[in-house]
Amino acid sequence: MNHSCLIVKSRRLQQTLVSSENLARHFLAAVILTCVFGIERAFAQSDDFNDGNDSGWTRLDLNTGTGGLLPGGSYTFPDDGFGGKAYRIQTPAPPVPDAGPARAFSYRSPNYTNFVVSVDILAWDRTVDQAFGVLSRATNPGLGATDGYVMNFNPADGNLQINEVSGEVPNTIAETPASLDSAQARYRWVFSGYNDSLVGQVYALPDTNNPVASVVASDTSHGSGLAGVFIFSRANDVTAPSATADATFDNYNASAPAAGSLRATVVDLTPKPNEAVRTIPTSLSVAVLNRETDVDTNSIVVSVDGSVIPSANLTVSGEVLVPNNAIPFPGATVTYPLTNLTSLADLTATHTNRIVFADTLGFRQTNEWSFTFAALRATNASPTGSGSTSGFSVRLVQASVVTDNSLARAELQLGPNPPANYAAFVTNAVATVINYTQKDTTDPAYVPDGDFSNEFNFPGIDPTVQPDPNDMAMEILAYLELSPGVHTFGVVSDDGFQLSSGAGFSDPNALVLGQKTSGTFNGTFDFVVPQGGLYPFRMIWFERGGGANVELFSVDRSTGVMTLINDLNATGAVKAFTSLAAANIVLESVASLATSSFAAETGAVVDSNAKTVTVPLSGSQRFYRLQSASALTIDSIQVSGANIVLRYH
Repeated sequence: MNHSCLIVKSRRLQQTLVSSENLARHFLAAVILTCVFGIERAFAQSDDFNDGNDSGWTRLDLNTGTGGLLPGGSYTFPDDGFGGKAYRIQTPAPPVPDAGPARAFSYRSPNYTNFVVSVDILAWDRTVDQAFGVLSRATNPGLGATDGYVMNFNPADGNLQINEVSGEVPNTIAETPASLDSAQARYRWVFSGYNDSLVGQVYALPDTNNPVASVVASDTSHGSGLAGVFIFSRANDVTAPSATADATFDNYNASAPAAGSLRATVVDLTPKPNEAVRTIPTSLSVAVLNRETDVDTNSIVVSVDGSVIPSANLTVSGEVLVPNNAIPFPGATVTYPLTNLTSLADLTATHTNRIVFADTLGFRQTNEWSFTFAALRATNASPTGSGSTSGFSVRLVQASVVTDNSLARAELQLGPNPPANYAAFVTNAVATVINYTQKDTTDPAYVPDGDFSNEFNFPGIDPTVQPDPNDMAMEILAYLELSPGVHTFGVVSDDGFQLSSGAGFSDPNALVLGQKTSGTFNGTFDFVVPQGGLYPFRMIWFERGGGANVELFSVDRSTGVMTLINDLNATGAVKAFTSLAAANIVLESVASLATSSFAAETGAVVDSNAKTVTVPLSGSQRFYRLQSASALTIDSIQVSGANIVLRYH
């Protein structure tokens, strides 16, 4: 059996061979036999929403649930980016607290016992504290009454879950961290169940074979019911701008799988597909979950970068461990240490893993995926020694309203147009080190929060006036001077943070080196520096309530000694600078290489922060070179109006 399928369209009595990826868009039939993810099934329902309506769906929101007494959801059909339509559901917070949080459901008949429900999730509002996802085995649909299961994602805390729901009250029975970002990818969710087995898998499109996250649970609370999609706000404060819910779905399919077709399936790949790994060295791991068939452990073949790993070098266990569940599930977990990837060439390259295995019925499955290590880009480096003013540029913003606790909220709070009262207090400062606390450090009972003493109070916050300041967000900017090789940084943070490095402080494609999107953090992460120099770093820290502190430090990989970044009293501390010295760069040009007589361009403007040189156009042909104390490379030359703009590193 392969992953191409014969589709019989009863409407046109024709046969068409299509791939599983295109199935959702081409399906129009009443009776279809197909295979997706190795599952034989007869589709009962499908909707790509390209007709611009949700006919056949039943809506349930605060308006329908109260007979029109409360405002309901908004159901629209925006462009899906591929010439079709999608399904966006939005709902505001109810105007009365007794109605509970904002929520809206959309579901279809019939009931399913064993089920496979898949849907593409294209976008969601990253600035609100919400949950959204797939509903299954739902009964008694109604406000305060709905029972069943939901597979959902909470972007505020970054968790993918399966919740058992009784009377609209969720009970989490499976949960795992998931790095899902609608700004970076579109996702396909597949939620399947038979008997007491429940499996949720998320794929980053267009790859529908290698899950980027999975949740696994066993539960017997609900035997059959309806399927659909939902959104749900986790904030009950109707005055907060975050107390809304908003997500966009597409390509919905629901079916009852044929008996025996829910085969052993991959539920975890480590490193994740296309992950930038932040633990060096790392290990390869694959978890295959038994379902209606079992994985044949003797059939497993693993290769890395095209080289087959001898089976004697693999570790294979007969179980699958999932987060937040002490009891292992039946299956197999294969591990192999990638300790041979140590050179700078290895650490800056893309690596490809492959696993092939068969189940007890002989069905073979192949998973192939790639990963990299978290590596800064050499083109983002300024020359070593070019730092100007020592320290970090710090901007702290405090809100006067209760807000949700998330990285998205912090970015909104620090942005150019924050909601009303999100920036009630703003201050700027230059910090020598990042070692802040909200505690009164003059109190005789004071105890440092993290690993370092001599903490400072947050800029503009007096602990004797505000002993418990809340709803703060802080942006920290600096150029860090780094040597080539692997570096380990650490953060102690209450609450969350994100540290990234890109071409500049505002680079939207900056590499995230470490983060905690909600809650506290105390840990380390590794990254690779391909070329020595000064790199732009941006750190976001945020806090909702209770304790508040943050530290940023480096760890000596040979001794384990921790040192605050830019500690001027510590030998070997990583240096931080708020600005770069004006580079002594001279742009020279010549009209013809035949003369080789380059002359300085006196009108050239050098921007050492942006790494550009701008000079007026001169003639129909010109050759340029840069003169500097350190080696420089011209990356691009572009015409911009009446000027030439050169970019260099």
